[in-house]
Amino acid sequence: MRKMQKTLMLVAAAAMALAGCSKEDVSDNALPGSGTKATRGFTAEIVSSRTTLNGDATRMKWTAGDQLGFYTDVKTDLNVASSTYAEGATNFTAEIDTKATKVYAYYPYFSSQKDRTYENVSLYIEDAQTQTEAGVLNGNMVGMYASATLAEGQNTVLTFTPIASLIAFNIYDAENNGDAVKSITFTPAGGEKLNGQHIYNLETGKTTDTGYKESATVTLTTPYAVPAAKPADKAGYIYLAVTPKSYAGGTFTVKTDKGSYDFVTATAIDASNVYAPITIPMNLAKVRQPAPTVTHVFYDDFSKATGNLRDFSLMVSPTDYAYYYTDPYTNTGYKVRTFYEAVAMGSSKEVSTITTPALKLIEGTKNLKVTFYANGWKADQALNVTASTGTVVGGSDLVMPQATDTSSGVMDKSEAALFTVYVENADATTALTFALASTTVDKRFILDDLTVDVHEGPIELTPVILADDITGVAAAGATDATFTYEVRNDNNYTASVECDGTVVTAASVENATKIVTYTVSKNADTENGRDGWVKIKLDDAAATSLKISVSQLAAFQSTGAYTVPFPLPKTTNEQIINGVTIAPYTAKGKVNGGSWTNLATGSHFNISSHFRITLPASAITSGMKVTFKANTYGWKSDKYAAKDITKLAYMTSANPTETVFAENITGSATAAVPVDQTFTVDDKYISDSASIIILVYMAAGNCGFEDAISITVE
Repeated sequence: MRKMQKTLMLVAAAAMALAGCSKEDVSDNALPGSGTKATRGFTAEIVSSRTTLNGDATRMKWTAGDQLGFYTDVKTDLNVASSTYAEGATNFTAEIDTKATKVYAYYPYFSSQKDRTYENVSLYIEDAQTQTEAGVLNGNMVGMYASATLAEGQNTVLTFTPIASLIAFNIYDAENNGDAVKSITFTPAGGEKLNGQHIYNLETGKTTDTGYKESATVTLTTPYAVPAAKPADKAGYIYLAVTPKSYAGGTFTVKTDKGSYDFVTATAIDASNVYAPITIPMNLAKVRQPAPTVTHVFYDDFSKATGNLRDFSLMVSPTDYAYYYTDPYTNTGYKVRTFYEAVAMGSSKEVSTITTPALKLIEGTKNLKVTFYANGWKADQALNVTASTGTVVGGSDLVMPQATDTSSGVMDKSEAALFTVYVENADATTALTFALASTTVDKRFILDDLTVDVHEGPIELTPVILADDITGVAAAGATDATFTYEVRNDNNYTASVECDGTVVTAASVENATKIVTYTVSKNADTENGRDGWVKIKLDDAAATSLKISVSQLAAFQSTGAYTVPFPLPKTTNEQIINGVTIAPYTAKGKVNGGSWTNLATGSHFNISSHFRITLPASAITSGMKVTFKANTYGWKSDKYAAKDITKLAYMTSANPTETVFAENITGSATAAVPVDQTFTVDDKYISDSASIIILVYMAAGNCGFEDAISITVE
C-alpha cells in the first residue's frame, strides 16, 4: 500500500468500492473530440496553506507508483490514467484530447470508472483503515479531487481538495499501564452513518452522500506504546478519516494489547472542515476498569496421562497450578485412552465420557470459568459439559471441528476448537463431565488443555461466529447461493449481513436457520479470479462480526466447433477424431463396455448400444452452450423400424453425474430424422481442467447416424 510522508498536506484515498454502480450517459456538457491526443503536464497542489496537520507546507509530496485519473470537457476523455509517479519527478502527464479546455482530476486512479463522467466519479472513504505507525498519516485514506482550465505552453496547476476530514487521536495513560494501541474505532451516536462510497461531481465538488457505515476503524501495523504523559507534538497521533460533517457525539473504542477502552461523549464533533483535523486527547486511565480477580484452580495438558482402553487410569497432569491432584479421572465406557498427549473418548461403536476429580481447592461457593480444546473424530459432532453441582452456562451443543489427522494425533487448535463455559455456584465437590451431545455422526472425540479458573464478576459469554470462507465460485456468478454459519454462545442475538457490493452484490440472512443467501456477479476477466466478502454482524454489545471471503474463478474463454465425420474405422475402442473422443458407453459407465459395428458404407455410422462423445477441456467456457446435431435412422433389419434416441445427457469430468437435456427423440421409418438439441452447462461443474461428455442412449436394436455429428460450443 502506498503511503504519503507525514509532512505532506493531505493525501489520497483508499481503494474504491463500486458497489451498486450503474452506467451513466456521457455528460450533456461534453464536447466532441478531435480524436488526436496530446501529452499535457500537471502540477498538483493543496487548496489551503494552513492546516494543523502539516504546518506551512503548500505542496504535496508524491511517492513512487501514485497515479491520477482524468476527465475533460471532451466526451472521449473518460478516466484517463496519468503517468505513474517516479521519485524525483516534478509533475504528472496524461494523454488528453487536443480540443479539451477543462480538466477534472481525482486521486488515486481507479481503472473501473470508464463508464462514469466527471459529474459522478466514485471516491471512497474506507471504514477499515490502516496506519503503519503512530505519527505517520497513510495518505491512501483521504481521496482528493480537482478541476482546472488547461494552461497552454506550461503545466496546468491542479488545486486538490480532500474528500475526508481527519480525527487525530493523542493517546496517553497517566497510570502508565504499559498498553500498546492496536486500533481505534469511532461509532457515531444514534446510529448515524459515516464513510463508504461517495459520488462526486468533480467540477462543482458536490456530493449527496453522507456515509453508509455504522463505524470506522483505523488499525496500526506497529502498535503504539502509550506514554504516561500527553505528548506535546504530533509524533504519536493516530489518524482516522471520516465523512466531513458534524457528529452528535459517539463512542471511541481503543483496543490495546491489554484490553479495550471506551470513551463515550455526547458533545458534538464538528468534522465538517477537511482542512482542520480535530485533535482528541485520550487518557486511558480515566476509563480503565479494574480487572477481575482470578484464582487458578485446575489445569491439565494431559501430557502425563497414562493408560489405554480397559486399563485406563488417567491422573491429573499438574503444571504450575497450586494444587496437586492425586485423584484420578473417572469415565464411562472403556474406550477412553491417551491420544498423543491429549485424551480421546469413545470408539466407532461405543460412547464414552470423562469426569474430572472434584475441584477441592474451592472454599465456599464460586463461579468457575472453564476453557478447553475439543475436536470431533468427524465434522459436525457436538459436545456437552455438565457439572455435578452448580449450574453450567454455555455448555450445551458445542459443535467441534474435525481433528486435522486422527491417525497421527494432530488436533485442530484454531479458535473454532477453543471453548469457554462457566459454572455458577460451584463448590469443593464440583466435578465436570464431558460427553457427546449426540452420536449420529461418530462416537469419538478428543479433549486437551483443560483449564478451570475462579471467575469474579458477572458471567458474560462472548459470542463467536464460525463459518468457512467460500472458494471456487464459478465465473458466471451465483444467484441465491447459501451457506450456514454457527454462533457459539448465541444468546438469541440477531444477525445482519453486509457484502462488498462488487463481487458479492446482495446478501441476506435468516436468523432462525442461520442461513445466509448471497448473489455473486459474473466475472468477465479471463485472466484473473477475484475476491469479495460477506460480513455477518451480531447485535451484541461488542458488535461481534465475521467477514467471510468469497473467491471467484476467472472466466474461461474458448469456443469451437467439432465434427465427427463418417465412416469411422472399424473398432470397438475409443478413437479421437478432430480433437473429439468417441467411444462405446453403457449405463454402468464402462468406456468400452458397449458394442458397435461400423459397416463403413458411405457416410454411415452404425451402433447397437450407447456411445459418448468427449470434448477436450480447451472447449470449456463459462456459461457455455452446446449444440448437438445429427441425423439418425434405422439400419439393416431395423431399417424401417423407426429406432429412437431414448436419452441425450451430459456430464463433466469435474462432476460425473448425468444431467439429461433431451429424451425420446422419435426416429422415422422412411427417412433420417434431424436431431438438433442445445443445452447450457451448469457453471458449478466447470473448472479450467474439466472436459464435457455428451452421452447418447439408443433404443434396442441396430440404429445409426448419417452424414456427420457436429457439436458447437458458444
